[in-house]
Amino acid sequence: MRPHELSPGTTTSAITATALGLIVALAGTMWHGFIYYFSASVYLPWGAVLALILTFAATIWLVSHTRRAWTGGVMGFTLFLALMYMAFGRASEGSMLVFMNTEYAPGVAGTLWSMGSLVSVAAGILVAGFVGARSTSESARR
Repeated sequence: MRPHELSPGTTTSAITATALGLIVALAGTMWHGFIYYFSASVYLPWGAVLALILTFAATIWLVSHTRRAWTGGVMGFTLFLALMYMAFGRASEGSMLVFMNTEYAPGVAGTLWSMGSLVSVAAGILVAGFVGARSTSESARR
């Protein structure tokens, strides 16, 4: 077997997916609050967009590296659980890291980050699967 054909085992893949989900959740939560205000009512939540790009890229890397599509689902599940804890788990203490509300700019950014992460993970799994299937079929032709 060639070195580039080796892939990590199931346990290692699950641990990597869980750890990457937590890392992306923490990094994205830090970034999603960066908002550029053009005026009082016009703003761009660029930090949330950056967090979604990170999520998309991390999903593609994970699925491509492990060659297991389910790892993207594990990463997305871990990411979403961490986000929901940051949004609702600490709300009784008055400390929310992800504020979800569509009336205020930080709430829009939080909603975009939390709900967009699901779409970003799903899109990353699809893209990684398409690229992986394509590269497999090209190598089979050789």
